[in-house]
Amino acid sequence: MTQKHDEDEHSGDRGIKILLACLLGAIILFGAVVYINQYTGFITANNLAYYQYSNGEDQFNVRKVIRGEYIGWQTEMYTNDYRYILELYNDPGSLEDVSVDRAARNALLNDVAIVVTWPPEPIHGSMTAVLYSEMQKVFSEEILFNRPMSFAQTAAYKDFPVATCDDATRTTTVILLDIADAETSIKTEGNCVILQGASEAELMRAADRLLYLVLGIMK
Repeated sequence: MTQKHDEDEHSGDRGIKILLACLLGAIILFGAVVYINQYTGFITANNLAYYQYSNGEDQFNVRKVIRGEYIGWQTEMYTNDYRYILELYNDPGSLEDVSVDRAARNALLNDVAIVVTWPPEPIHGSMTAVLYSEMQKVFSEEILFNRPMSFAQTAAYKDFPVATCDDATRTTTVILLDIADAETSIKTEGNCVILQGASEAELMRAADRLLYLVLGIMK
């Protein structure tokens, strides 16, 4: 009887130790997740840090990247069997609401050069410059499009070149950045592609939507 009692007591102690070990492991794991999230943003309260985006035909791995105050999104894609990591400010899943004229894709794929233009107004600030740089890194990338891109103003300003939608041709697409009190959208007028939004941030969303469109990530 005593021996069985001792065995039961020993078994109970072992169960408690296992339980405590499991609790300790859970606490350590939780602490590690909190620490990693603090520096990488891997887990967020309002959105996913990693997901697969589907355009109805293909799927793409998308993940959030955080560097200091910068937050961007990387999309894994393949072009000519080459793995390419596209990094933009907005992820494809968040741009489904942007109205788009899909004729813009053909206009850009069939051209030889691209000119991005916007009015010389204070409303176009540093984010417009970042937007231009983001578009340039895609259109000028040799393995993607290898198209020369330049920028202009819609009216005379200092020594900058002037370009409007009237200057667009079959071989040179003009992309007009238009901040207006209207929905965020991508429109076309002949060989001119018009990105429209109520702010620079909305223009950035329209620009990213256009890039996902021409790359075939979004339809």
